[in-house]
Amino acid sequence: MAMRGVMMLFFQVLILCFQAKAWHAVRRSFELEQTAPQEKIHLITDCMHVTSEEGEFSFVKLPPVRSTSKHGAHWMASPGEPELVSAEGAASHLSDPELEPGAASAVCGVYFVADPDQTIEVTMKQVNVECRSGGLMAFVDGWELNGQYFPGERDHEKPLDLRVQEFCAEQTGGPWPAKGGSAASNAWVFRSSQNAALVQYRIPERGSFVLSARFHYNPKPCNIMAEGLAPYYMLRNYGQRRNCTLTALFPAVVSVIALEVGEANESVRYCERVRVDDKLEIGGSVGLDPSRQLVRASTICGRSRGRMDLDQTILCGTTSVRLISSGRYNNQAMVTMRMADESDLRLATVICEM
Repeated sequence: MAMRGVMMLFFQVLILCFQAKAWHAVRRSFELEQTAPQEKIHLITDCMHVTSEEGEFSFVKLPPVRSTSKHGAHWMASPGEPELVSAEGAASHLSDPELEPGAASAVCGVYFVADPDQTIEVTMKQVNVECRSGGLMAFVDGWELNGQYFPGERDHEKPLDLRVQEFCAEQTGGPWPAKGGSAASNAWVFRSSQNAALVQYRIPERGSFVLSARFHYNPKPCNIMAEGLAPYYMLRNYGQRRNCTLTALFPAVVSVIALEVGEANESVRYCERVRVDDKLEIGGSVGLDPSRQLVRASTICGRSRGRMDLDQTILCGTTSVRLISSGRYNNQAMVTMRMADESDLRLATVICEM
């Protein structure tokens, strides 16, 4: 009986220890869940907001508040806009030349750029932008500046009408999400095809929006917006009939390190005057789309047998390296790209009108 009592006491102690450990694990898990870092919130204050960060982004525009003083009418501008004062009582606004007269508002944007091997997912968590007042929002698969797009319209796998998706609050029946509804259930999710994406907005009077940005791994990057931090960039067509472009929005020095484009038995050569379907174009342009107005510094093709270090200085607003592929070969090019400085001016290969 004594032995049986000892055994019962031993099992009870084991059970109590297990419960204590289990409760500690549950409590610890709960504590971790409660203390998990919240999503970083960014306030948008610039009309052209460029970012390489993930997190939540919010924008609010309030109508100007009018107050009177002995100096005349005075308008207090919304956050993110300059304060405008008119002695004659007339307020001025930024205006888009493409908008109809009276639609006093600029077209602004949140420009996302991630690592070369990433895509960007944008979730619209709240939209309060009215269509009837001239407000509108759009997600762009890529970037848009002055009517030109990156990647170029000829080089992207999707047509432009599928790359640009417009929306506003009335399409969801009012401010979004509706009262009593969850943001997640009503959210619109957009995803880019490359490491660049844009959310444009036009808010003439008042409005707001909240979005969340997440970056995802892209196993086969093709078009790349250079953020200026990568030690080198790889352009590949993966054996497909497609054009891939590396673009930087600054004058740059481009160095081709290695090249495998076209026939395997061909050495690297300049092929501007030879009609070939597989080649690497290096140059610059004023706008975003190099397929339309690229001023070429060189066009090369063939296979390198070692490190090349072919340097070319492109003094243009936009610098691009464009891999053109027929689909008959597995083409690839390794290049570096750095911002040009004063010491590079005398070695300029291409100079564009700025």
